[in-house]
Amino acid sequence: MDNYTVTFKYDGDFDLPNDPGKRDKSVPGMVLQKLEAHEFELIDFNLTENYQEDYAETYISDPYLHRCILEIKTNLTRKDLQSREAIYERCLIEMKENHLKLCKAYENENAKLGMLQSIICFEVDGKKAA
Repeated sequence: MDNYTVTFKYDGDFDLPNDPGKRDKSVPGMVLQKLEAHEFELIDFNLTENYQEDYAETYISDPYLHRCILEIKTNLTRKDLQSREAIYERCLIEMKENHLKLCKAYENENAKLGMLQSIICFEVDGKKAA
């Protein structure tokens, strides 16, 4: 089992709370709700060791407007890697079972487009993961 960074996009409204404490408490539930409704679209997955930290900013700068980029760093098995649906389901299960911890959640102000774009990252919580 290897650790992968799975990247999702969401193009609807996704405003993060301004207060850091409120943000840290509410973002996991906000993300889980959208994952359960399949509102996030899986756009990429890479071995975490090959993933560069600035990729989220690259996706945000995509010519197509993405309001939110979500990265989930988690362990995937060969079975998980058999399809994009299986990868999505594994990430959803990890969120539901609280096996992920929030690493970062911030809004990138895109002055060119006059809007805020959210970048959110979760990683597997070694204390909770099976």
